[in-house]
Amino acid sequence: MTEALSEVTDTATGSSLGARVAQMAAIIGAEHYPNGERAALRRWSLEQPIPLAFYRLWLRHLGDDLPPEFQTPAWMTIAWGLATLGKEGHDPRRPLGQALAESQFSEGRLEQLLSAPEDVRPDLFMSAVRFLAAKGERFDWRDGAAFLLTQDNEQRQRLNHRIAAAFYRHQTQN
Repeated sequence: MTEALSEVTDTATGSSLGARVAQMAAIIGAEHYPNGERAALRRWSLEQPIPLAFYRLWLRHLGDDLPPEFQTPAWMTIAWGLATLGKEGHDPRRPLGQALAESQFSEGRLEQLLSAPEDVRPDLFMSAVRFLAAKGERFDWRDGAAFLLTQDNEQRQRLNHRIAAAFYRHQTQN
């Protein structure tokens, strides 16, 4: 992860994005985390209200104040994705672009994902995560979190560049 993106800070807690994502992944993937809570996170869709399972996750298990209201859907999408990919879903050594390339995600879908306007981005991202889940893939969720949370256009372009570079670096030639 580039230095600028790795320094993205969770505005609710002041902790780094990487630390927050790793903490969420560990909690959701833990043996003792209730299956019902994990299932409630996994059943969520963008059209639905944020489930209580998200608030319990954040307040009881992460032990922090809730994220700012404008970031709550993005953080819920991250929780959904971590619950959807399962306990091994976060792999800090495997960039999102690499996971997409090695699972045969199409270039057309990648282009749609990376160029999506803000209001469509979460839906396309969730579709990509479902695709990766169906293939049993995992990736560095810092990429996913930055993809969902980054509002700054320059950072977004650097992130898109990094995802595309990892995609083409690991794409198999047919």
